This record gives sequence, C-alpha cells and structure tokens, in this order.
Amino acid sequence: MAIKGNIGTISAGGDRAHTDHHPAVTGSRSVKADNGEYPIGLIVKEDENGDLVPYLGDADTDAPVAVIDEPVDTAVETAAFTLEHGTVRGSTLKIGAAGDPATAADIKKLATIGIYAV
Repeated sequence: MAIKGNIGTISAGGDRAHTDHHPAVTGSRSVKADNGEYPIGLIVKEDENGDLVPYLGDADTDAPVAVIDEPVDTAVETAAFTLEHGTVRGSTLKIGAAGDPATAADIKKLATIGIYAV
C-alpha cells in the first residue's frame, strides 16, 4: 500500500518583509526623526549620526544596512524593527523616500550583507 504525504511547505506572506526560508536576524534601530514613513521592505542605510534613512539605490555611495520589517512613522516613533540578516520577500523591497521598487543591483547589494531576496 502506498502512503502519500506532505513533507513540508514553504510560503512567503503575511505582514512582514522577512520570510522563514532562513532564520531571520532582526533588531531595533534608531531612525532619523521627522523623516517620513518607512514602509515594510524599505532598504535603509545609516546617516552620519547612525540613524536609519532610506537607501537611494545605485546613486547612493553608502551601503545598505537593513530592511524595514514593520512600518514606522518617524514623526512619532524613534526606532524601527529591522531585518539585519536572512531572507526577505523580494516583492516588498523598496528604495528611496518615494518607495520605488528595488532593482536587481539593489538586491545584489543586500546579498553582500546577508539579506537574500526570495
């Protein structure tokens, strides 16, 4: 008699940028005050004070450091929940203050710091 079964499933969904494909390393980091709303999936870098600001993509001379994992309004919040290492839903990735879609080059830069888009 044959036995049929499901060994496991993988899905990327929910209200977070990170996935469970690779254990997420998350953290809480300071954001630049009164710098707008940071959506889920925004790629961020550090400014001269060490606060998180939007990464600008290819035109940016600074390297990305994390991805925003929960929305944050910098007018009322001083810290953001971030993904520092692991996998992220590629469809959520954004750059710049306008939240433009991340390019292949942006995704490649994330991989150099251990954040992998799936």
